[in-house]
Amino acid sequence: MQILTFLKKTAAFTIINTIILIAALVYFSGKNRDIHLNVADTESNLLSTGENQHYDFAILGTSRGRVFSRDDNHIQVEKLLDKHFVNLAKGGGGGLMPAKLHLAHFYSRGNTVDQIFYLIDPWIFYSPINNEKNNFFLRDEPFEISILWQLLLDRYPLDTIFSYVQKIAGDDWESISRYAGPGLTKGTLKNIDSKRINKARDYYASRYGENSFQRYNQYVDKINTLAQINASRITYIMLPLLISDFPGIDAVDLKLQKAAKQNAHVSYVNSSTRMQSPTYYYDHMHFNTKGILFFSSEFFAPLF
Repeated sequence: MQILTFLKKTAAFTIINTIILIAALVYFSGKNRDIHLNVADTESNLLSTGENQHYDFAILGTSRGRVFSRDDNHIQVEKLLDKHFVNLAKGGGGGLMPAKLHLAHFYSRGNTVDQIFYLIDPWIFYSPINNEKNNFFLRDEPFEISILWQLLLDRYPLDTIFSYVQKIAGDDWESISRYAGPGLTKGTLKNIDSKRINKARDYYASRYGENSFQRYNQYVDKINTLAQINASRITYIMLPLLISDFPGIDAVDLKLQKAAKQNAHVSYVNSSTRMQSPTYYYDHMHFNTKGILFFSSEFFAPLF
């Protein structure tokens, strides 16, 4: 009898505390939605996007996609293409899982977009640090309970989840999410360093897990379904790489070709061997402004 009483009290205590916790999370969720920051100054998606907005196109990807909005590149791309776009790419190694989460939240706030360009880096299909073990891709984002729910559903590690819950305490978002390298995309890579290229190839190959591709490539299908439900077309573009024979690129190429054949709203462009001149880059990976505008005219414009 005493054991039964103890169990009832424990259950009641747990339920009450769970209700209090959920109420607190709901209360703090979205408290920063009235903050609107210029996309050129912030790395945050939530604070620069808003809600119930329509865009001609969106960009998904890593920092190699984020550079399209850094400095004054966002404005220049919009003028060049005469299109209004939203950048959902994330610096700090954002992968397929973060991309799916950011796109889902974008739609959940009533936003719509005609065309999505997912700028693909092959390593995001292989490395946990770009996916569920990425503690960086939400560093710039204020707390939203719907994002927390997505983290739980996609089985992110507890340290990633706890790291995000701590965003409840954030208040100076203009400072927290500020772009740290103004003017960086104005530079130009002087020459291609073959030793650095080879070292980078070895580095990426060493981070690949045996079963990673099977785990992460399914998120292509989830992203495609999400886009289709929300009446968006999606084009995957394999970004130019100064590293030839990039580890794992063939499997990624085949996956994206297959996805494009199976879905009428999905297309795929492989530009991995294009734009090999250093004049298009400010380092061995990221486009400078010249590269951004050239890529936009050569790859984005024809897809409209």
